[in-house]
Amino acid sequence: MISILFEDDYLILVNKPAMVLSQPSIRASNNTKLPIKELIEKQRPDLKGMLFLHHRLDYETSGVFLMSKSSLVNKSLTEMFTNHSFHKVYLCLSKLHELKPGKKVTCEIKSETSWKINNYMAPAHGLKQKRMISVKAGKWPAETDFTVLSSKDRFHYIEAVPKTGRTHQIRQHLQESNRSILGDMIYGGKSEDVKRLMLHAFNLSFIHPKTKEKLSIEAPLPQDFLELL
Repeated sequence: MISILFEDDYLILVNKPAMVLSQPSIRASNNTKLPIKELIEKQRPDLKGMLFLHHRLDYETSGVFLMSKSSLVNKSLTEMFTNHSFHKVYLCLSKLHELKPGKKVTCEIKSETSWKINNYMAPAHGLKQKRMISVKAGKWPAETDFTVLSSKDRFHYIEAVPKTGRTHQIRQHLQESNRSILGDMIYGGKSEDVKRLMLHAFNLSFIHPKTKEKLSIEAPLPQDFLELL
């Protein structure tokens, strides 16, 4: 069952499990491949035909996922995502490596445990899997703040706060930091210790587009994270 974190007449925020699609896919041939919207509609038939998508989380990423229930807020939400008006906090497990920024990014080291990555991102061409790379200049600037919350024998436990919302931004920025996320088969985080990308959308904070109330919604860490911490 999908956990509902917040709901009113306009919005519904849920805790998306890992291995659930954000959007429809040609691979969606059985219930385990149904996108989050259809899973919610099966769980809550009263919402069928009412839900609108405004963002996405990667298939293997868990955590806070927002949908609207009313067309009255769709335009406002679209503008809010375009203008980066949401404050997002992600948690992840990364390889226990020294911080070594790549040559095509700007790295601001704030302390022994925190740093910021700035770069321009673009899709890599000619690859079977979708992948983003750093380029010297472009139309997609990206910025992420990182803080190491704790370190163990095998990995760092990291908080990531993206200031922009580019595809694979956190994953690519951690690769550029020499700290790929555990389980990230695309960005160098292959690990036998985990079965999926260890990235969790922990918090989404924003001003409600209708009531103007400040909301801060958190999704508890899933069991596979807790077992490693």
